[in-house]
Amino acid sequence: MASSSSSMYFLFFMLLMIIMFIPEVRISLGILAGYVFNPLFSFGGRYPIYTILATGFILTLINVWARHHFTDWVKMARSQAKMKAFNKVYREAVMKKDMAKIEKLKKIQMQYMAESMETQSQMMKATMITLLLVIAIFTWLWTFMQYIAVYTYMAVPWNFQADMNSVFIFPSWLWIYSAVTMPLAWVVQYIFKYFEFRRKLEEMEEVPAMESGEE
Repeated sequence: MASSSSSMYFLFFMLLMIIMFIPEVRISLGILAGYVFNPLFSFGGRYPIYTILATGFILTLINVWARHHFTDWVKMARSQAKMKAFNKVYREAVMKKDMAKIEKLKKIQMQYMAESMETQSQMMKATMITLLLVIAIFTWLWTFMQYIAVYTYMAVPWNFQADMNSVFIFPSWLWIYSAVTMPLAWVVQYIFKYFEFRRKLEEMEEVPAMESGEE
């Protein structure tokens, strides 16, 4: 089962690489994304900052929702707590040179690593699902900034006419996009996790109440 899942991820990853490095395919995806994003967020090319922010907000919501949907946060928290306790015991065994205990702990470590790999595999599903959408939207956004945006200059503290299409490793508009979406993703993820843990706690409280009612 794990082997088939790995093969599926590998094939999908190769497909994404082909899409990224074949301009015709990538541009076609960008055109498809434009059918949705042009009427909603292009604003006639007059407000590129708003276009970047709106696109970043939508894409962040999709990415975070997909990651949240495929991740069991309670299971992950338990796994992290177990690994933290395990590492403490393992370090103590190494310091004491207790080889018998170290051998036992290594067997337990394999089990914990398998659990961790399962959790990472679930998160990988979200990445695979959303990466195709990310490629399409970023291609559209690049096309928008190059050919549709009427005015690509903005005022920043060090330059009153900074060109958002200027390149410093990446285009400046991409730095703006990242500066906004990275903290936004953290906030949205925190909100999703808060409500998820709250729901789990409510379910745990309901079970004892139902059991006591049955008695």
